[in-house]
Amino acid sequence: MNSKGTGLTLALGIVIGFIGYILWQITIGPNTKSDDITTILTNSGDGSAMIKVASILIAVGLVVHVAGLINTRGTAAGNMESIGIISITAAIAIWVTNVGVSLSIAEMGEKFVAAMAGAAAGNAEAAASAGNIGTAAGFSQAYNVATSTMGGLLAGIGWLCLGIAYRGSDAKGVISFIPLGFLAIIIGLILIIANVIITSLVSVEAAGQISGIGFILIVIWSVSRGLELSKN
Repeated sequence: MNSKGTGLTLALGIVIGFIGYILWQITIGPNTKSDDITTILTNSGDGSAMIKVASILIAVGLVVHVAGLINTRGTAAGNMESIGIISITAAIAIWVTNVGVSLSIAEMGEKFVAAMAGAAAGNAEAAASAGNIGTAAGFSQAYNVATSTMGGLLAGIGWLCLGIAYRGSDAKGVISFIPLGFLAIIIGLILIIANVIITSLVSVEAAGQISGIGFILIVIWSVSRGLELSKN
């Protein structure tokens, strides 16, 4: 892949993935708690088509982005760059896997909405089915939250390492006044603090909001670096 291709995949991939993430958040409900299974299932069922679109955008976008990121290897000297890229790639692999879990929850949501309608009409079998679906979705959501946290931690480690590596590099972004190394270090620290400290001491929801700031900075870093590469 040439420099222009690397830049375009690095920038466009993360933008596509971020758009998918926003659509997914809007559909689930930005204020929905991670353990509110009834709301998650109901919103997923009502917005199942949007969930599927968002999931495709997230998966495709992240895969394209990581292809561009891997192709930047060799920009900075030393092992920290390799550790960073590998850690970020592992995090993205986890998140893409979780897309499948999100799709399964959306499928369960459709059945849950139908079962709840039957339960409201006094159908005992439908009520039992709704309970079973809720239990299965609870296990799926717990897995999703746990692995997403691990993915966030790996991403934080990766961006911190990448930032340390880029401090000794003359690599630039199109936003020339923002040093790539410094920004990557900030991203890494935000994700690590969110997924280690905030998750444990405050809540998963608060950690997710703080991680969201980190993801916005990742978009800025990737677009800045990608556009600069695509000019060459």
